[in-house]
Amino acid sequence: MDNNSPIRRPDSAPPSYGNKSVEELEDEQRTHFAVQWCKYTFEGLIGRGAFGLTFRLIEKLSANRSRRLAIKRSLRPQREDDLRNEIEWLKTLRGAEHIVRILATRDDSESSASALIRTRRDRLGAPLELHNSLMGLAGPIVVLEYLENGDIERLYNRLVRHDQLLPNRILWSFFLCLIRACVALAYPVNGAEDEPNVLETIPTDGRAPSMVEHADLNMTNVMIGEAGGGFAEHDIVPPLKFIDFGRTRDGFQGVSDNLWKISRMMINLIARHQVRISAWISYYQGFETRATEILHHGNGAKYPTLDDDMRDFLARCLADEERHRPTLADMLNTAETAVRNKTAEAYPGQAGETDEGIRNMLQRFIYDADT
Repeated sequence: MDNNSPIRRPDSAPPSYGNKSVEELEDEQRTHFAVQWCKYTFEGLIGRGAFGLTFRLIEKLSANRSRRLAIKRSLRPQREDDLRNEIEWLKTLRGAEHIVRILATRDDSESSASALIRTRRDRLGAPLELHNSLMGLAGPIVVLEYLENGDIERLYNRLVRHDQLLPNRILWSFFLCLIRACVALAYPVNGAEDEPNVLETIPTDGRAPSMVEHADLNMTNVMIGEAGGGFAEHDIVPPLKFIDFGRTRDGFQGVSDNLWKISRMMINLIARHQVRISAWISYYQGFETRATEILHHGNGAKYPTLDDDMRDFLARCLADEERHRPTLADMLNTAETAVRNKTAEAYPGQAGETDEGIRNMLQRFIYDADT
């Protein structure tokens, strides 16, 4: 194919995909982007969930710049509403640093009138070329930032395999990320496409939090981003970001449910096994907690380098009764203070807590680790 040939747009009529296999859907995507070879390179399937498929694509931005993108589509027409639900929540949450960022979306399978309205809305602020590249694909489609460092379940499995406890400074940073993501759910940013991400904070105007529940929070739905990004708290440690909002809804226990689940993730990351928190409830400083595994009167001796402040914090976050747990604001303040103040000097004699030690740990277990 001549390199000077113009980019050919695929036919605008969406193909039927109801009875296609995963392999056929992947081939369809590959063929679709092959005719746009000057701009895009299709790399293939990278993920399959209960509701959809995720593919990876390289977008050429200039002669010497490119970026990877993630494209998500429904596995079956019956699951399209889950992806539409995810798209709407991603738009609501757009602008939050600890939520995967939506870049473009298109839905050619709706009625002509509703599709036209949705198309006009989706194109507001979205790169026109990226939007147009989706024309001709059946069903709802969403383009997301690509998070190349995998999910925290992959990290967790590596830690288990090498029996490695993460340094306290990484644990505090990760916990702050998870809390900020919960703040994003409680106080959605509703950012515009052309606005940069912001760090999630609790508004000072006294408004009540929403009751949004992620409803599928687990280690496979928390991804590891890239360090930097203009935020000091991520100069060394990369951010964690929530993904997969197909089941997200306004619930009855939005904030408390989200916080409970991230606290369980943290204790599992520390313990490097799935802690049966309901099987070992103990009394701690005037209340019952399910964090016994890491407390000194439980199995705390197994984690000799773990910060006692982290033990105490998780004991409160996993208090058996909600009235003994810290509020979202309290959790955010505690984690922010720890990340800001607990430098290497807070852990004398622990080489793994130095900046160099942190970078080496991240390199070994995230950036250079086997998949």
